[in-house]
Amino acid sequence: MTLPSGDDRPHQPGPLLTSRAVVILLASVVIGLIIAGLCALGGIPIPLAAVTGLAAAGAVAMGLHKIME
Repeated sequence: MTLPSGDDRPHQPGPLLTSRAVVILLASVVIGLIIAGLCALGGIPIPLAAVTGLAAAGAVAMGLHKIME
């Protein structure tokens, strides 16, 4: 039995997420949580604050994606 040569070795897959994607997703989640928390502390009902945080997270993710191109 011989070891596979350089071309016969199985392909090593790349990372699941790139570092750019991780930074964008982490920043959008953190900012979305901050916005939702501030809204909840400001007297907005919790479900509406959660929707606001989700919308803010989506907007931040789209904005960072455009900025970091």
